[in-house]
Amino acid sequence: MTTTTIPKLLFLHGFLQNGKVFSEKSSGIRKLLKKANIQCDYIDGPVSLEKKDLPFETDEERWKATVDAQMNKSWFYHSEISKELDLTDAINTVTSYIKENGPYDGIVGFSQGAALSTIITNKITELVPSHPEFKVSVIISGYSFTEADPEHEGQLRITERYRDSFTPKKDSKTKIIFIYGTSDQAVPAKRTQYLCNLFKESEGTVGADSERIKVFEHPGGHMVPNKKDIIRPVVEEIISALGSN
Repeated sequence: MTTTTIPKLLFLHGFLQNGKVFSEKSSGIRKLLKKANIQCDYIDGPVSLEKKDLPFETDEERWKATVDAQMNKSWFYHSEISKELDLTDAINTVTSYIKENGPYDGIVGFSQGAALSTIITNKITELVPSHPEFKVSVIISGYSFTEADPEHEGQLRITERYRDSFTPKKDSKTKIIFIYGTSDQAVPAKRTQYLCNLFKESEGTVGADSERIKVFEHPGGHMVPNKKDIIRPVVEEIISALGSN
């Protein structure tokens, strides 16, 4: 008797979320994946934020509600200066979870979790040497860690500390799916487009999707889209990458 291995995806939430909330926010995609017999695992980031860690003002009542709901989670502390970002705990948390619960066929990240997912995707075989490349990586409202390029006025570059982390492997077979909202104020579309282009440039497909790199734009803001007309083609690409029926 043969047993069928169920494909597994690891989900990484955004800033001021947790695994439970991300599960709810991504319910449209999650339910369609479940119908396709794909397992979705959601985990919490290692950072418990305090009010002083926020990059914006909020009142005490709202902050108390956030803490009570255990939504004061993140993968790393926010900073406008990319070279100051420290992902050590974030990467250790994810790689330890993968070692204990994997292997995983793919990873799905939103916002901060999408930036981290991009790095994990690029480095998975180094971070967990026994782990194969992901079959699929879904980057929702993702971004890279950039700074002004002193050699090209008005242009950006990946900050040196994370240049290797955001450099796609040229021989990678992982399908990369980018999703972003044109009305996103938290992570403007141009930041996700910059990240998209890093991958497109790595295989010479700037200006067009390829078989490996797919881009889905929606009219919304900083969110995981749940409308069927937007997410159905996304899920079809995921299922295709996983080889699921």
